[in-house]
Amino acid sequence: MKRPFIILILIGGVVSCEKAKDTEFPLILPATAEPSAKMYNGRSIDHYREGDYKEAVIAFMQARTADHTAGEIHFDLELTRLKRGEEDKARQSFKLAVKHSYGNPQILESPLLNIPLGRQKK
Repeated sequence: MKRPFIILILIGGVVSCEKAKDTEFPLILPATAEPSAKMYNGRSIDHYREGDYKEAVIAFMQARTADHTAGEIHFDLELTRLKRGEEDKARQSFKLAVKHSYGNPQILESPLLNIPLGRQKK
């Protein structure tokens, strides 16, 4: 009896993740962010909007190198990794997005964030 229930939960999580991936978009860095991080983040968002997720990941990683304390960059990188089907890689950076969110509700209240971390939204 427990197996069908567990399977339904897993299916529900996958469906929720797919819906969240389609409704979430990369976040823009605040005006006070490091200039080169903003430049790379902007390029990444352009690639993301064009559907070129491979190039978006590369540019987000460059933005992360320029400023590893911006939660928005970690969030954007892992949103893009989820679009590429790289769920395992997404988990760690989602944790970093929360750590460096500085109270940003776009990160902390994202339904997408709850799925890979196994959190339940209150």
